[in-house]
Amino acid sequence: MTLFTGSSKIVDKLAYDLNGRIKVEDAGFDWKILRPDVHKVDYVSWVCDQDAYASIGQKCLTQSLLFVHENWKNSSLMSHLNHLAGRRTLDNLTIGSVLRVSY
Repeated sequence: MTLFTGSSKIVDKLAYDLNGRIKVEDAGFDWKILRPDVHKVDYVSWVCDQDAYASIGQKCLTQSLLFVHENWKNSSLMSHLNHLAGRRTLDNLTIGSVLRVSY
């Protein structure tokens, strides 16, 4: 697995050369792509939840975007994600607050 931060031209080449086995830093927007092959819905849901919420206080380290192929539409992915996210609260410290200030 290769980690990379840089230009899209270089990441395209690396992704091709490494058959997609690359993690790319994207300006603080960590994103996940679920490909067409639907499997291990419970595990994928858990990983998505952990990546979105189990941070160490830096939002740039958590999953910000989830791209899902339409094949996942008929799976239980969304209900699993809703259930897992619904258990998180500030009271049990399983979610942190997000602060946005605009001027």
